[in-house]
Amino acid sequence: MIVDCHVHVGLTKYRPVDDYLDAMKTHGIGRAVLVQHLGNSDNEYLERCVRERPDLFAGVALVDPRDSGAPRLVHEIGERGVLRGVRLPAGGTPSGVWRAMDTHRLVASVTGPFDDVAGDAFLDVVDRNPGVHFRLEHLGWLKLADDPPPYRGFRRFLRLAERRNTSTSWSGFFVNAGTPYPYPDAEPYLRMSLAAFGADRIMWSGDWNRAGGTDADYSAAVAHVTGHMPFLSAEDRDRVLGRSAGTIFGGNP
Repeated sequence: MIVDCHVHVGLTKYRPVDDYLDAMKTHGIGRAVLVQHLGNSDNEYLERCVRERPDLFAGVALVDPRDSGAPRLVHEIGERGVLRGVRLPAGGTPSGVWRAMDTHRLVASVTGPFDDVAGDAFLDVVDRNPGVHFRLEHLGWLKLADDPPPYRGFRRFLRLAERRNTSTSWSGFFVNAGTPYPYPDAEPYLRMSLAAFGADRIMWSGDWNRAGGTDADYSAAVAHVTGHMPFLSAEDRDRVLGRSAGTIFGGNP
């Protein structure tokens, strides 16, 4: 089963969930993780989508960590038990928010910038909150052209893989890679992340919600894994395309 680990739906900036349901049928996507988009901390629509189709969707809310009520909001999300995680930045999130995440054993879908994700301060956050699973979006939000060989920045990022409560996503290449599809400049980073995290802590997204994206683009995103990564075993592909997200975000998916 294919699971897309990072899908934005909405009523304003992004297309509604019904459009994505059609895309799931067209492209053979079995389940998906709906992730609240940046700038919108109103999670009502997202939560409703998950409540209505828990067989298809898990959800990740957004909480503004600068809000003095952020720890309370995280507690409320955890107590309701509908959404599986909260999207938070690696830098600038107060310790009280991380403690609330830890209390409810939520998944943190971690945003950049990359230097914050790869920095020592965030490494300490991960160590201090073992009850949180930290899903590091888009290979830490790395712009590949910013970290050429010998990949000093990316190697700092890979220190996070030593912590078992972390994972990362193969996604966002259409904006973060320096070459067009199938993104040949991404291969060294894919290989290094696979060696560090293992396929059971890497998950895929096809960037369905990209601006100007087409059905062909979404099909190509699946083919990027199935047809352009010969270094993956069949079991690795199965994990990256679905089983890893299913395990980390729970059974639905």
